[in-house]
Parts: sequence; structure tokens; C-alpha cells
Amino acid sequence: MGIGYSPKLPLQHDPVDGYYKLNKTIGAVMKQNIKMVVLTCPGERMMDPNFGVGVRNYLFDTKMVTHTSLRGKIMEQVKKYVPFVRVTDINVIDLQDSPGENEPTNSLGLQIHYTIPSVGLDDTLAITFTA
Repeated sequence: MGIGYSPKLPLQHDPVDGYYKLNKTIGAVMKQNIKMVVLTCPGERMMDPNFGVGVRNYLFDTKMVTHTSLRGKIMEQVKKYVPFVRVTDINVIDLQDSPGENEPTNSLGLQIHYTIPSVGLDDTLAITFTA
């Protein structure tokens, strides 16, 4: 049975770790924590209706409003819920494309650069969202 800090999400069976695959480094745990803050919509987490950025809600906003408010919301949420992480830069990338004649999609890419000063870790979380 493996030793780790937390279960890796989404939950997956792992014969080495036991019932679930585990995050085995502080870096993996922090990346997962930031990802959960960004992906969770406010009101979705029981007992804490203010938790989460809800990035899907930003897919259809105008570019300038989206970029400015999304960056601010990410900074606010990470500071509150993952206070030992320092976000150093956030890149919001519009990935507009048209896969078919009548099927336009809205896509948004995020690159969140962060550092964890207490363990000397610098990393980047990259996520793409498509509506």
C-alpha cells in the first residue's frame, strides 16, 4: 500500500496505492487544490457557498470583462482558500474556433503561474475550458 498526502482526483483505483491513486508530492496536492478552486462554481460546495471561481461562467462574457474579473476572482479565491500559495501570473487565452459550419464554440485557456515559498516550489497549472 502506497503512502501519499491526498487522494488524486478524479478518484481512480490503484493496486499500488490501495483503494485510490494518491498525490505523493506537495506540488501535486497544491496543483490539485488550485484546480479545484478554479473549477468549482460558487454555491456548489456544501457548507461554503462562496468557495470557487466558477470559470465556466466566464466563457460567454466579453474579453476585457472576462480577463479582468477572472484574474481578480482567481487571485481572491487562492488567497482565501490556498493561502500558502502565491499566484505570480495569470494568463487568460481566448481559444475561439469553429469546428463545424453552424457549431461555434467558446473556449478559454488559463495558465496560472504560482509559487509555494515554504517549500521553494514554482509551477504552472494549465487548463482549457470549452462550452
